[in-house]
Amino acid sequence: MDTIIGIDLGTTNCTVTAIDEDGKTLVVKNNQNEFLTPSAVYFCKNKNEFIVGKKAKEKSNIDPENLVLYVKREMGKDKDKVRFNPITEKYNPYNFWGKTFSPQDISAIILKQLKHDAEKELGKEIDKAVITCPAYFGDNEKNATKLAGQMAGFDVLEIIPEPTAAALSYCSISKKERETILVFDLGGGTFDVTILKIQNGENGREVETVATDGNHKLGGIDWDSSIIDYMIDRFEMRYPDADIDFGPKKDKEITYGKLRIEVEKAKVALFKEGIESVPITIEYGGQKHTENLSRSLYAEKTQKWTDQCRIYCNNILSEQGLTWDNIDTVLMIGNMSNCTTIRDSLKKWSGKEINFGLINPKTCVSEGAAIKGYLLEGGDKVKVLGENIKPDYATFEQTKEEIEKADELQNNSQREVVTFNCQKIKSGVIPLSIGIKVINNKTGQDVIYKFFKKNSSYPISFTHAFPPNRDGDENLTIDVYEGEGETPETCKLLGSAIVQLDGKLTRQDKLDITLSKDNDGILQIEAKNQKTNVFMKAEIKRENSLSESEVKKAIEEFEEFSLG
Repeated sequence: MDTIIGIDLGTTNCTVTAIDEDGKTLVVKNNQNEFLTPSAVYFCKNKNEFIVGKKAKEKSNIDPENLVLYVKREMGKDKDKVRFNPITEKYNPYNFWGKTFSPQDISAIILKQLKHDAEKELGKEIDKAVITCPAYFGDNEKNATKLAGQMAGFDVLEIIPEPTAAALSYCSISKKERETILVFDLGGGTFDVTILKIQNGENGREVETVATDGNHKLGGIDWDSSIIDYMIDRFEMRYPDADIDFGPKKDKEITYGKLRIEVEKAKVALFKEGIESVPITIEYGGQKHTENLSRSLYAEKTQKWTDQCRIYCNNILSEQGLTWDNIDTVLMIGNMSNCTTIRDSLKKWSGKEINFGLINPKTCVSEGAAIKGYLLEGGDKVKVLGENIKPDYATFEQTKEEIEKADELQNNSQREVVTFNCQKIKSGVIPLSIGIKVINNKTGQDVIYKFFKKNSSYPISFTHAFPPNRDGDENLTIDVYEGEGETPETCKLLGSAIVQLDGKLTRQDKLDITLSKDNDGILQIEAKNQKTNVFMKAEIKRENSLSESEVKKAIEEFEEFSLG
């Protein structure tokens, strides 16, 4: 079996875990000798040259216009419809070197860097990967994530939801025969809450995803932005003539870039025990202001975001007819899981002891993804580090001492063997109902016929028979929608598929329309003419989707790019 890697493609940071032919896991370091790679891409002055990661992020101090952050929030969108500004009501596409890059293009650049670093660290070529995504990602976002992996040169074995990956990592240390877990996944840019069941089966550990909810535009960025807004307000109160938002664009962007780094550092410091307040400094137009940010002030200014997390938790429990008493274990993962104010709030809502530290909140997702890849390739016995010797390689500082300690533990510690039943690993559920637009013959109105309901497990397939719209039609357009509404106006259009007909069908004939979700949670569609029993494959044209030939061309174009 080839070495496989699991990739946590995060909004703010990425991690990579390798698993070798013997099932041994290893968290992989990047070219900075660190375990966390910031999801940052800097477009250099020379065409086709990029800097990815920590050095790219540092460019926010000097050249923020050529830096891309948080691209994961835009995944699945058309390249011309990204970074919408609600104030100006305009989009801000990723335009560099006279070309417009799509979110999947930029994600592919990040993935290519991760691939390059893993190959250098492991001393071998890596072709196969499992890539994670938020559980609440819909069809377009998952499809874009898979395309990004292919463009980076990977054979993408599967796109797996982050909470499922975390559950696989947790399975390797949990000693309970059966338990219901709630994964509270608050990352830099996305939030998911997922309920899963894990148990010991006859042939190994089993995982079943029960339900998921969340918001792929809620994350640590929002907490940071609230503190940034507070600091801007305090600065302008002290210097009333300094109107940062209406000053020179470059000065504004540099000020915000520096301030965001200051706020991130302050947030990290406040996560540590014994630290009650941290100074933050903002500079603009030759003037400076320093403000002390206390834990209580941080909690107050970000309370609205924490409350949103509580609402999603309550909603998913209510929809499943559950209470917190039905949850055996709460796992916190993601960048913001270190935030003490959020941990305290979650403990208060749930009445549960929060199992922070049972699994590493920053690396468990890539570890679980690597495990899933190993299982997909026919493995079943995984060799992992035991609960008491997991290295703390997810700290924000990642000091030299911590890196060396992690290396020692990973390379020389005794491993535990955990057996999984690949057939009983149900990766995910559909976050939103999916259906097609049809006409209600009684009212003449367009309605959505639901094929899959929210929280249905995939892979899944369903067929329903419909007549053509008109006698003698030569093609049929099938519009596919996602959402809980009953009409097209209340749902999101995923894409359209064209089915070629023979022009001989009448309204008395029937077409079997089949929708299916594969192991990646990506939608497929086909139709069958009942009269001739002939199947007709229909390709869904999604926003920013690529054909097989276009993917191949994109991979070839990426060979021209060089990484800094």
